[in-house]
Amino acid sequence: MVTPLVLPDGKKVAIDLLSAGMPGVLVTSKLPEGKALTAALPVVRVLRIGGTSTMRGWSDPATTDRPRFSIDCYAPDEGAAMRLALRVCAAWELFPGRSTGDATVSAISQETGPQDRPEEPNTGIARVGMILGMSVRPPLPNS
Repeated sequence: MVTPLVLPDGKKVAIDLLSAGMPGVLVTSKLPEGKALTAALPVVRVLRIGGTSTMRGWSDPATTDRPRFSIDCYAPDEGAAMRLALRVCAAWELFPGRSTGDATVSAISQETGPQDRPEEPNTGIARVGMILGMSVRPPLPNS
């Protein structure tokens, strides 16, 4: 029986690498609810919004997943949210060549830079977001 190839989970890779590069920031795909969100600030939410993949063979360098992400940065005020978004962008730039247990990032992209994404009035939370992408491939054998 042939074992099917499985591409790495790009969202998990993004969350793991951002978490490692941003101590003191909660990086997640699911926001805490209500007052728990305010208590957890600063928070970065990573949502996969699309992307494509190519599968040719596990060790073929052309085997990649190219996820696109909507990244939201939550902080107590607009200035802090923008600074958090700029930290995310800076960390993202360092991803090419970095590896996790199941993936290596081969490239990154930035489709939109940080932009205001207003939250509901009177929540005491500001949000800035952007669209980022990456290419990830399974680790090569013996790497």
